[in-house]
Amino acid sequence: MRDRNLLLIPIFFTLFAIGILFFYAIYAINTDTYLGREPVQRYYFDYEVRVTGLSGKEVNGTTVIMVPIPASKEGKFFTPFTQKPDAFQKFLLKVTHKPERDHIGPYFRNMSEELDNKEIMGNWVTFIAETDKGYMLGFRTNNTRLENIHGGAWFVADHFDIFDPINNGSPMLFPVENVSNASSVPYGDYTKYTSNPTYDTYVYLSDNLKGDENVSFFIYLSANNDPYEWPEKYRGRYNNLLLAKVNDTGYVKVRAILGQEVPWGNDSLEVMSTQYFSNFYADETPDNVNETPSYTEIA
Repeated sequence: MRDRNLLLIPIFFTLFAIGILFFYAIYAINTDTYLGREPVQRYYFDYEVRVTGLSGKEVNGTTVIMVPIPASKEGKFFTPFTQKPDAFQKFLLKVTHKPERDHIGPYFRNMSEELDNKEIMGNWVTFIAETDKGYMLGFRTNNTRLENIHGGAWFVADHFDIFDPINNGSPMLFPVENVSNASSVPYGDYTKYTSNPTYDTYVYLSDNLKGDENVSFFIYLSANNDPYEWPEKYRGRYNNLLLAKVNDTGYVKVRAILGQEVPWGNDSLEVMSTQYFSNFYADETPDNVNETPSYTEIA
């Protein structure tokens, strides 16, 4: 009898552990704990905006600066991530009698929620505008003494293609004009660029900045695919970079470049190692074209 009771002890603890795991799974279903992957472990991109050369400038009236915004080549914004339960998650939803429509998953903000109508350092207020060139991100202030702009955000998307982001609807620095022919080479079941494709885009400066010294733009987008959905060989990212020094106003045409790091750790096509990047910091500037401004804010 004593031996039998001793045998029941490990059985009891085993059943107890199973029960704890089961109730934890039910808890996780209701709190999204089991979905706690970091954003960088999903389809994810960073967007950074730095506009320098503004600090200390004395101006009259309202100052408006606009920069490229993440969107596809056609100007379509990305789609935020939505939960897609796997087989185990579907089983838990079923045994807990929880309808999928009531499933609580992670919530990631869209472009408008993240970027529109935000006050940032320097008394700049952001807005999303539909301009003659397409959608752009704007910054506005009524200060008579300006400060530099530093903003940005990160986003999680349902999906995007790091192998051919230009043609397959992935976020780029938009507006996009005159995309160069990007030659590709085979890479496993896919292809990737053999060079760093470039294209034209725009920044915008209001007329009260006319005649001042250079305003410098650093706009950067870095996007990676979901490492849980891709074997190691196909995990990676692409980078999209705009560097420009501008001493004009209105819409100013500038150059953007796109590079890839596929697989991760292979930086041979990363934009920070290109001549484009080196030239900028050697004080070489892109050709600038001034055009008459026109834009409508998106409510």
